[in-house]
Amino acid sequence: MKTIILAAGATILPLGLSACSSPAPQPKQEDARPSEADLAKADADLGVKAVKAEPVAPIDAKTGISVCRAGIAELFGHSPKIMKAVPQGGGIVRISYKRPDDGKLFKNDCQLQGDRIMWRGVDISPGSGPGRWRTHPDDEILTFKVKGKSVELTTTYSDGSSAAETQPLL
Repeated sequence: MKTIILAAGATILPLGLSACSSPAPQPKQEDARPSEADLAKADADLGVKAVKAEPVAPIDAKTGISVCRAGIAELFGHSPKIMKAVPQGGGIVRISYKRPDDGKLFKNDCQLQGDRIMWRGVDISPGSGPGRWRTHPDDEILTFKVKGKSVELTTTYSDGSSAAETQPLL
């Protein structure tokens, strides 16, 4: 009886190993990325609200940089005059400033999407690099309207309240 069991085991083992050596089926290209509907459903499940950017007249790069300076200044309660702006490519502008009371350096990235000012902190902890874009439902939404030589900024908070201020375009 032992001989039969060993013989059966010897036959099964090579079959099991040969099954392990065959390559796993590869996903198709179209299966590798979720569909727009799947992404929208996942966002809805997480409570992420779709943000529609209001159509705005195109603005030149210089004005866009000024809008970013004004937006970051407004968010952090400082004058846009202390904001330094350096284009990073891809429509992103790095805004940096030294806080007047203690000289601490702060950096933020800014990007305009329609009438919305998108931003993220950079190097919040030294060397940590860019943080997350503020797109979570609990994050404030900062929008703008260019009016002559100034920009009207509206901050809308997650509770529905809002505040509006006007800053000069520098």
